[in-house]
Amino acid sequence: MGVGKKLIGWLDERTGLVALIKGGLDEDVPGGARVRYVFGSVLTYLFLQQVVLGILLATYYSPSATDAWASTAFIQDRVAGGWFLRGLHHHGSSVMVVVVVLHLLQVVLAGAYRKPREVNWWTGLFMGGLVLAFALTGYLLPWDQKGYWATQVATGIMGTVPLGEPMQHTLQGGAQYGNLTITRFYALHVFVLPVTLTVLLGAHLYLFRRHGVTPPASLSDEELARKTQPFWPNQLFIDVAAMAVTGAVLVWMTYRTHGAELFAPADPASNFVARPEWYFLFLFQLLKYFEGPLSIIATVIIPGGVATFLFALPFIDRSESRAAKKRGPVLAGVGLIMVGVVVLTALAVVADANNEHYQEGLVAAHEDAERTRELAAEGVPPEGGTAVWQNDPQYAAIAVFKETCATCHEIDGRGAEEAPSLTHYNDRAWLRGAVREPRSLTYFGGTKGHEEMEAYSVEDLPDEQLDAVIEFLLELREQGKDEPDPSAYDAKLAKQGAALWEDELDCSGCHEIEKGADGVGTPVFWGRGTRAWIARVIRNSSQADLYGENAEMPAFEGKLSDEEIAALADYVYAQGLAD
Repeated sequence: MGVGKKLIGWLDERTGLVALIKGGLDEDVPGGARVRYVFGSVLTYLFLQQVVLGILLATYYSPSATDAWASTAFIQDRVAGGWFLRGLHHHGSSVMVVVVVLHLLQVVLAGAYRKPREVNWWTGLFMGGLVLAFALTGYLLPWDQKGYWATQVATGIMGTVPLGEPMQHTLQGGAQYGNLTITRFYALHVFVLPVTLTVLLGAHLYLFRRHGVTPPASLSDEELARKTQPFWPNQLFIDVAAMAVTGAVLVWMTYRTHGAELFAPADPASNFVARPEWYFLFLFQLLKYFEGPLSIIATVIIPGGVATFLFALPFIDRSESRAAKKRGPVLAGVGLIMVGVVVLTALAVVADANNEHYQEGLVAAHEDAERTRELAAEGVPPEGGTAVWQNDPQYAAIAVFKETCATCHEIDGRGAEEAPSLTHYNDRAWLRGAVREPRSLTYFGGTKGHEEMEAYSVEDLPDEQLDAVIEFLLELREQGKDEPDPSAYDAKLAKQGAALWEDELDCSGCHEIEKGADGVGTPVFWGRGTRAWIARVIRNSSQADLYGENAEMPAFEGKLSDEEIAALADYVYAQGLAD
């Protein structure tokens, strides 16, 4: 007898291990093994995998408002294989939601909720709810912008239902999100929900073994007996193959996205475009149709009606047979629910795809995410979270901009649009837009005297001529520097632009271009757009060679220090270097 057999014999004598394994595998499958039976096994596999991955991630994760984002960024970017583990865990939650729905539909089609399997059906429904709770609580834990605001949308929906506000405050540890919120979500995600789901899973498996597989209703008793197969190896092989396919899909999803998204640290003062995760989008969309006092229809009545219908399904279904054609009304009811969820989700996705403001915000959010991850590599300050921005050399300028400039100007989608946009300020694309659409809010449409600014259409000024004029303007900018950079413009095109300026466009009627010119209520273009010029505009834009009497921007000389003005000028000037 080999060592392995002796060890197994020793364990079996003391624990009954062999009998336990045989008991688990020794089960008949009436009607034979089928692919439709794999969903429960796949869900069990996903749950166990999520537990293992969660334990590995928890060895690096710190559940506090100051450390959560930094520890997640460390897992994502610094721990060997951390991005892969986090990606598997992240995508695993979404796949679990999908498989739960597939399992529910399979049970409904088979009529496996009918007597004597009612309790098993109810435990399954409760476990499905727990899977959604897992997804909701886990989504917040990175404490990034998307998780923070998406979870606020979900808990905000909870707060709109009767008695929902006390429950919401209890869940999040107060009226606002904070450190207690993340510790409570972590406790639920890591302790309460796993234990509860494990207990329910044990009860579910016990009841499943007690009543057995629900065989196809189309087979007679004789056919069922003739086609019956043992669970081992027939059904087990199909189950393992389904688990392998699911695992392969998860690995593919993880590699395709290089893990899971991690946005910038949660910032309660930001204007992040909040959306719930995809599995809650249908509720988000439903709320759009029932606003104000009618919101209770979307938050309580419809969801409550659906939950009650599913719970009462064993009593509603009174047909004589489990055959699908005999249970048309029940199947139609469940199908209507599924169609409603899919349609509402699709409408939400399409609406966001066509929402220009949302898409612009999303682009800015991804840019912030990339930048903060780069800054985190230098080390996150002890304050954690948004303090990572302090590693940015332009941090001081950005802070001053938000405080003093963002009420009128915007950069990268942040700020108001009452004065010219400073995104890519004075680069070629910005200058082209200012010539083509000067009265647009992006340029001068919100300022005094913009009515006098003429727009040059393609017919008035063909693109090739406009390109030459733009190079001439860039040449004028460089000439205003102490050390001009000839490579910053095309000298040949600039020469053509100068000729167009004087001979055909007669732009000097509104804008002077000579050094030292006094101006005519519009900026002199000599040196326009340099750091020094921008700093002068910040100090006092009403100077004669700047905007003169048309100036609306308050003078910040004396309000901001020289260092702050210089930092702001550098920040705005740098916008044009991305050209």
